[in-house]
Amino acid sequence: MIARIVILAAGIATVAACGAQSSGSASGGGLYGTVRISPASPVCQTGTSCSRPARHFKLLFGAHGRTVTATTNTNGRYRVQLAGGSYTVRAATANTSPKHGLQPRTVRVPSSGFVRRNFVYDSGVR
Repeated sequence: MIARIVILAAGIATVAACGAQSSGSASGGGLYGTVRISPASPVCQTGTSCSRPARHFKLLFGAHGRTVTATTNTNGRYRVQLAGGSYTVRAATANTSPKHGLQPRTVRVPSSGFVRRNFVYDSGVR
């Protein structure tokens, strides 16, 4: 009798584990890429990049009343898991000028798989 219970429990655990793996891969999609700050200084020198990686920069992805946050690493790279659909994107840093801020401001996420979307944050430094 105990052997049957152990076998039944092992079978249930196996089925549950398989179900969890298949549902995780079905919704496993999102975005990855880089965020750069440009201009990075008020004066740009010839032969020197006027942009730099946005280190530890927070991106806010919004859709359907929910917000998902992604933070870049020291190289300005991010990766975020999101459900498929359209999202508004903004920087956690407040910038009230319509000419400055994060570009692009909207992104489309596929229903499965990860796609590259790079962002540029206009700091307004001139």
